[in-house]
Amino acid sequence: MTANSNNIEITRRTFLEVVFATTTAAAISGAIPLWPSDAIARPIAEPFKIFLDECNYLVDPYFCYGDIPLPTHREQLSLGGLKPSALKKALNNQIWEIEHLISNPDKWSLDEVEWWLDTEVELESLGLWQGAECTPHRVGLDIYNGLSREEADTLGLVLVEGDHPGSDFLGVAYYGNVDELNQELQKLGMNLIVTTS
Repeated sequence: MTANSNNIEITRRTFLEVVFATTTAAAISGAIPLWPSDAIARPIAEPFKIFLDECNYLVDPYFCYGDIPLPTHREQLSLGGLKPSALKKALNNQIWEIEHLISNPDKWSLDEVEWWLDTEVELESLGLWQGAECTPHRVGLDIYNGLSREEADTLGLVLVEGDHPGSDFLGVAYYGNVDELNQELQKLGMNLIVTTS
């Protein structure tokens, strides 16, 4: 994810820190009267800007698929840091993951799969939530997950799991007025601006 104001790489953690733990210069100057008083003392940062796309989903307008590294098979299967004997035992417990790589499921060696463990997983192979975190919709999901369900409902944010039957889409939609959404974000002290262009 890139910060849209100065195009620097930021992590998911940094994004959440900007949105939920900083304030704007405008709030401190009193130009945003809706800003909660308990959020004024936070560090100052420029608001993060996200986009409401033509389908009403919250997205990162500067998202680039090449910026998000996909997990390796080793990471996906939670096999990091295992010694060879423990690695082989763990893989034997989930043999279906490697059966296409080995010659004999009853007698195989780590040499047959070691190269594969360190290759990236295909985006389509990730679970619904993990896959969505590698898309422009991640910012909406991060915001949604950072709120209580009551706050999300007050904002009018809708979690969409499958936008049509059989779909593996996951995103956060908003169907109201963007100016009203931004005012509600200010009331919650969220350093975030939603735009439509």
